Amino acid sequence: MPGLYFADLRRRLLAHIRNLLDRGETTERRLARQAGLSQSHLHNVLKGVRGLSNELADRLLRHLDLSVLDLLSPEERAAPPAHPSFSAARETAQPRRRDSAATSR
Repeated sequence: MPGLYFADLRRRLLAHIRNLLDRGETTERRLARQAGLSQSHLHNVLKGVRGLSNELADRLLRHLDLSVLDLLSPEERAAPPAHPSFSAARETAQPRRRDSAATSR
């Protein structure tokens, strides 16, 4: 498996958010309010005008009830870790899933 970088995870998070918006599961305004930023700031991040900081990525993941693991494909989650010290973290970390009642907020 080729290397996976933070930039890849940022792109995947933004693609996931765009997909939620396209499917009508949330709005820019609602997500921005939940994450504690302005709608225009979120809009500019989604359009690539502003960068997605690690802090903002964490806030968005938290408000979407996602983990970084949710941004990985099943193959990437199953791949052996690049370094032995990551084995324990991989074994205990599980993707977070939101239940259907929580998504109706």
